[in-house]
Amino acid sequence: MQRRISLIPQPQHLADAGGELDLSSLGAIVAADPEATGLAWLLSDLLARGTGLRLDVRPAFDGPAVRLRLEGPRPADLTREAEAYRLRVDDGGVDLAAAHPAGIARGIATLRQLLPADALRAAPAAEPVVPRVAIDDAPRLRWRGVHVDVARHFQPKEFVLAMIERAWIHRLNVVHLHLTDDQGWRIEVPSRPRLAEVASWRPETVIGHARDEAGADGTPHGGYYTLADLREIVAYGRERHIMVVPEINLPGHARAILAAYPELGTGHGKGVATTFGVFEEVLEPTEASLQFARDVLDTVAEVFDAPFIHIGGDEVPTAQWESSPVAAELMEREGIAEVRGVQAWFTRAFAEHVTSLGRGVIGWDEILDGGAPAEAVVAVWRNEAYVKKAVDAGHRVIVSPETYVYFDHYESDGPDEPLRIHGLTPTAKVAAWEPVPPGVDPAAVLGVQCQLWSEYMPSARDVEYGAFPRLAVLADVAWAAPEAREAAPVLE
Repeated sequence: MQRRISLIPQPQHLADAGGELDLSSLGAIVAADPEATGLAWLLSDLLARGTGLRLDVRPAFDGPAVRLRLEGPRPADLTREAEAYRLRVDDGGVDLAAAHPAGIARGIATLRQLLPADALRAAPAAEPVVPRVAIDDAPRLRWRGVHVDVARHFQPKEFVLAMIERAWIHRLNVVHLHLTDDQGWRIEVPSRPRLAEVASWRPETVIGHARDEAGADGTPHGGYYTLADLREIVAYGRERHIMVVPEINLPGHARAILAAYPELGTGHGKGVATTFGVFEEVLEPTEASLQFARDVLDTVAEVFDAPFIHIGGDEVPTAQWESSPVAAELMEREGIAEVRGVQAWFTRAFAEHVTSLGRGVIGWDEILDGGAPAEAVVAVWRNEAYVKKAVDAGHRVIVSPETYVYFDHYESDGPDEPLRIHGLTPTAKVAAWEPVPPGVDPAAVLGVQCQLWSEYMPSARDVEYGAFPRLAVLADVAWAAPEAREAAPVLE
């Protein structure tokens, strides 16, 4: 019987040469290029953890070895060429070649999947053997992300590190951290101490679904990441060539901010939200609000090294601005005809500051209302019509429609499914999804991302249940070419 080599996502080209290679027959991991040395030690550590085999890292070695090679002209970051790799496993050892260290990182993730499944355990539990194969591979899409909401329900640093690891082994390249919302603020900002002291905690949480109005649990919930925590998270991602993208959601979803600094709103803050939904509280369009945002974004840019900062911008009600003398004065001064233009004023100001920090801007598709800055990347969540709207307006797009990649929806209609916000998104629906809508230039689609909103996923176990196996399916959709997914081509 012909064996099946199962990899997620599926590589573009795979040839099974038959037989296995015992990695203990190799003498070293060779990284002649200093840029590959850190990845070589990462591979050495993973082999030692899962199989007990420790291979030294050396710049040169005569004899069978694992060889990590950087070759050819260096492509730009966040391109398909940067993550392409070639992997060969034969009697002479393992040869992994790429033009960019990110390609080496993706190849190591594949090599790890080629090991026995028990090699993923935290202690030696598997033999260090891999099948003899030839793989040529590259991603279909440049941005392949997983969004983790740590604002609605806080998760410890260790869980975020674990999600980075899971993203990496599935050859995703982005972990998006939703750090702020009505229900909690999760990032330390030294110049704004009340964010940690007040905004990071709520006194209780609604029981069951918010629409059921079944009361609250009476249990305080909260926490935040220190800057040292976040630097560790960023470094952990960087080691694996995973981009950790921070999101500071403004000017709506501001209940937690206004609990700490009510003067940034109407002055009538109601405290950190204890239930879920969309709340009317927003930042007032003042210089004080802009300075608050600048203080926060300065801290974010100091800690995170991703080339993008996400400024949120979704679900911003206008009710408070409609009755605000401050907003009325702004609209008259700036010639803003409709109150929705107040959000556009905020968006332009946030984007200008993010750009001054040397970073690119991402916002949810609501930033299109009133005209988003031309350079902004638009993360489309509502429906695919907004993909075309954003592309037609000249924006690059991250495609994340609720109907396909919101993994806080139900996975099945079975009676034992845990509570979810609504919707039904089984794995088959994710697998059948085509992320580039008809009539849209594929070059404008930066990539895709799944969302793990956590209103009804309070524990790490809940988030993991919501993520898998759908995250693995999305990884295949984002990486593998459609023809490779139907029938993996064989190398000639």
